[in-house]
Amino acid sequence: MRWVLGYAGALCVLLLIISQSVLSTTFFMPFFNWHYQRNGTHASIGITESDLNYVTTELLAYMRGKRQSLDGITVAVAGNNGQGVRQLGENFFSAKEIRHMYDVRDLYVLVYKARAVAFFLLAALVLAMLLLEQSPLYLLSRCSREVVAGFFGVCVVFAVFICLNFERAWDIFHHVFFRGEAGQFYQLTPFRDLMINLFPLDFFMGIAAFVAARVVAFSAVVVACGSAYLHLSKDRRV
Repeated sequence: MRWVLGYAGALCVLLLIISQSVLSTTFFMPFFNWHYQRNGTHASIGITESDLNYVTTELLAYMRGKRQSLDGITVAVAGNNGQGVRQLGENFFSAKEIRHMYDVRDLYVLVYKARAVAFFLLAALVLAMLLLEQSPLYLLSRCSREVVAGFFGVCVVFAVFICLNFERAWDIFHHVFFRGEAGQFYQLTPFRDLMINLFPLDFFMGIAAFVAARVVAFSAVVVACGSAYLHLSKDRRV
């Protein structure tokens, strides 16, 4: 029974690591600013830096559920031909982009819910361990090392595939998570759908790399702390 609690708790820890890594990276505004400056995004699509910052801030607010809709985000966009892709008063995001981001926001709502469930379930499991007179630190330290190791073994396989063909992996991701009608809205056209110019494929490659780095860092902390506890603790029950 105690090992069931231990491995369940370790899975909650892993889910917390993954969900927090995704959320903390996705909503990290300095990453967006770095990406824009690196690619000269404001100049390439014909928008001022302040307007670009405004659009991004409002988009992230929508993703967090702090904005009801992407309608009403209106800035002038000259385009790379200077003839005007969007006039002041027009929605910055096209109907197709708005529809796709509605589905994307639903995914992030699931990530937020997963993080909350993992946190409260972990707290309940720790309480159950205490009631059964088990050591939560011992069980979580032992089980988390094995769960994280297994997770990374699976990730290595996926990482090889992703590195070999990120574009193909990106398409598969959308086909898996955006089924039916939703699956057609992620394929956008440059300068008609401006989001693809804000966030080209290399932006998502960067996001994926940052998420992976944070998962590795958080996991390393968990494993290192757990290993240190097991090494120093007198509680060495098998």
